[in-house]
Amino acid sequence: MTGLNALLTTLTAAAIGLASGCGDDTGGTGGTGGADGSFLLANRVRTPDARALFLTVLPGLDVGDVTSLGLEVPGVSRGVVYNEKVYVFDGESAVISRYVVDGDRLALDTLDDGGEARFSMAGEGVTSFTSLIAFINPERAYYIDTLSEDQVVVWNPTEMNVTSTFPAPELARQGFATTGSNVAVVDDFVVMGLSWRNDSQATFVPLTAMIVLSATEDVVVGLYEDDRCVITRSLFVDEGDVYVMSDAGGGVADLFAPPGTIPPPCLLRWVPGQTEFDPDFYRDLPEITGLPLVSGAVGRGDGTFVTQVYTSDIDPTTLEPLQLLDDPLWQWAVVDFRNDTSTVIESIPQGGISSLGWVIDNEYIVPEFDDAGASSSLFQINGSNASELLSVTGEIFNVDRIR
Repeated sequence: MTGLNALLTTLTAAAIGLASGCGDDTGGTGGTGGADGSFLLANRVRTPDARALFLTVLPGLDVGDVTSLGLEVPGVSRGVVYNEKVYVFDGESAVISRYVVDGDRLALDTLDDGGEARFSMAGEGVTSFTSLIAFINPERAYYIDTLSEDQVVVWNPTEMNVTSTFPAPELARQGFATTGSNVAVVDDFVVMGLSWRNDSQATFVPLTAMIVLSATEDVVVGLYEDDRCVITRSLFVDEGDVYVMSDAGGGVADLFAPPGTIPPPCLLRWVPGQTEFDPDFYRDLPEITGLPLVSGAVGRGDGTFVTQVYTSDIDPTTLEPLQLLDDPLWQWAVVDFRNDTSTVIESIPQGGISSLGWVIDNEYIVPEFDDAGASSSLFQINGSNASELLSVTGEIFNVDRIR
């Protein structure tokens, strides 16, 4: 099993930066292409020596080629929309800054006392930022720190300061690095999928896990685990229930392993308030899609989610692990998990595994990344078809409506 663990570990590690983060969909009536409102486009550009995140304000998403980029943030950083403002998480300095839209650019916001709307989490031991961010209300937000302290930092998005921290030892697994999925707020809970891997020993913890935090108190409600799937990648909320999906690495391991030794990629459900995943809900995703591999899930709240599926005619067991990520072998599909059907969106070309996608104005918005050309295109899915909205240099890391 060592080779299988190494394969899964490689794929899981490579996919860490793909999660879309916890953006806030502020709704709106202008539609994705209208001039009424503004949108945040976050695209990551890498060079052999560095990486940077560009945060650009757009009047709409169907603007064609985006050639003029906006605010540049170095390192592994994040830009998140909440309450018509943009919060920038600088991964090099552990500083959070709040910006407002000023015409076609972002301007640093000010506090009620006239000071700059920014603060540092370095005093709490935070050394860098992942996308594990939850906005609960204007006075309470979480940063779930899996990189440094296995803690939750509670902060105030209005006053821009840390209000408290609380330990979350459930995040850690001795001998393994922790990876979190996207974060969601449901009822009085903050939920996040978890997985653990050890790159040096090429091993992983073979189960699906989810941590549940109180949204109102500084406590961990529980850690729930299930061995019907392996390696949590995605999490979404549908009609008040939480759905957790395993990642592509688990599917690859399932392909290479002897039959029945590794669970296939699957979807599980957690009903808020329960102390385990629903034992009566299980969806085998290769069985539903008719395809061997799936990657990521973004739910729209109507019993469907969008995902990437392996649609190549090439036998995946004949490829090297990283080829499955880097080669243009993946395509977007919509899965109806209530009726166990799926539809591949043929109008979006094949590409490598990309960031997960988003729901904006109740429409699926998904990227297609051309790694060889170091560029991305953005598509809006309409039923079983899709239309291209824009293209930009680098990988599209996040898209959201600001107002």
